[in-house]
Amino acid sequence: MIIHKIEPQGYCGGVTHAIKMAMDAAKNDSISKPIYMLGQIIHNSHVISDLEKLGIITIEEKGLSRLLLLDKINKGTVIFSAHGVSPLVYKKAKEKGLSIIDATCPYVLLVHNKIKEHLDLGYACIYIGTKNHPECEGVIGISDKIHFVSTIEDIKSLNIKNDKVYATNQTTLSIFETKIIFDEIKRIYPNSIIDDKICNATTVRQMAMENQPDADLCIVVGDKKSSNTKKLYSVSIERGIKTILIEDLKSLPKESLIGVKKINISSGASTPSYIVDEIIDYLKSLEN
Repeated sequence: MIIHKIEPQGYCGGVTHAIKMAMDAAKNDSISKPIYMLGQIIHNSHVISDLEKLGIITIEEKGLSRLLLLDKINKGTVIFSAHGVSPLVYKKAKEKGLSIIDATCPYVLLVHNKIKEHLDLGYACIYIGTKNHPECEGVIGISDKIHFVSTIEDIKSLNIKNDKVYATNQTTLSIFETKIIFDEIKRIYPNSIIDDKICNATTVRQMAMENQPDADLCIVVGDKKSSNTKKLYSVSIERGIKTILIEDLKSLPKESLIGVKKINISSGASTPSYIVDEIIDYLKSLEN
């Protein structure tokens, strides 16, 4: 069996930054306890479990926004996830007297600041993102003047009269799908400023997936909630290679390996390296 590890692998900078901040807080006796994570700090169940073992409590409930989740925290310290939060969440946490640790990815913060800058300059702002994703929730919460879109159809339904239009996006989208939407924005609003903010870690991994060698199977490793991981899966499927998305070795369907001689393996930017290594070691053991 030939196993090809598609690089890069391991955490991106934003994920490393967020995890370090959470771990440092858990080990710091001067930090007000208890410590809560407002939603998952990153989308990976293994990482969340490791942080909970350090005493950090995850506050998450399907259907509840970060703003509403804050109602469940009345004391101690709150960690804002790498996905970022809206100004209203920040304000509410301060009003509740909570200590705040902001683990927002610096690149996500850049998107926030660019949107605020253009709103202040009188631009109509279009933001491309995934519905109900926490990164998008944080951005949309900046202003009710932001036009949120996910598809070309959404673009066509807009009726922006402002001759100044600024368009940007969630940092973990498909580089290919986003370009199509940007092209449509430019067609309808020719003078618009297009500011593609897909992060480098996402771009490089998707390009590597697009250029992966032929194989009988591609394994994408990561949490199924992870946007960048799901996009890697989609790119591989579009590439025409049989692809599966798994979270770890336990979730690897053994029947998918029948008759397979060439395997490519990739992982999301929030997937621990040891998870991928365990899978590769198992695959190598099948050769013996």
